[in-house]
Amino acid sequence: MTKWTTTMICLCCLTSMGGQAQYLAESPFHTIGGTQKAMAVTPVDEQQDTTSHQEVEDIEVEEPPQDTASFVMPLSVALPLRGIHVNSPFGMRTDPKRRSRRRMHNGIDLKARYEDVFSILPGIVEAASYSTNGGYYVSVNHGLFVCSYLHLSKICVHKGQVVMAGQRIAISGNTGKRTTGPHLHLSCRWCKTGKYFDPKILLRLVQEELSKLKQ
Repeated sequence: MTKWTTTMICLCCLTSMGGQAQYLAESPFHTIGGTQKAMAVTPVDEQQDTTSHQEVEDIEVEEPPQDTASFVMPLSVALPLRGIHVNSPFGMRTDPKRRSRRRMHNGIDLKARYEDVFSILPGIVEAASYSTNGGYYVSVNHGLFVCSYLHLSKICVHKGQVVMAGQRIAISGNTGKRTTGPHLHLSCRWCKTGKYFDPKILLRLVQEELSKLKQ
């Protein structure tokens, strides 16, 4: 059994935290799983959290195993936005702030103009605060990896809160120094190593699970 497969099996266990999974027919983005009203809080302390740094060194990136077909997806999944459009992919790119440099982009930038942001999987809020570069951000721990959502205009959860897939956790925005306009930066990193992997892999698998509902 690969580490990647084990990761997704562990995620299955997380779905039990919020009770039995149900399909919400009224969900505009076809989420599998329950939702609950989030408590809105305004973070006040600035944190220098490494998850908010969009550009990283090559050694901080780790490619998942190639056998992605062996993924075991949890019963409860959701897309982070109602519509997914990638503005800037994961990997090497021209630094948007210093056009003469190329840096490793540790996540993906999604088109989002002050829109609701949803948790992709069940998990526990690891951080809900503010950083100089990433602005307002939320990080959700899903067991073996953490998903972080940056440049938010509003945070709707608090640290330590259990969230369900499809639960609104924030509203996207344009906060922080490392932004040139409203969007959502999404990054994923392993809990054990702290290294990042391409969120597109996770989003693709979520979309595949959601598409099964239409069949």
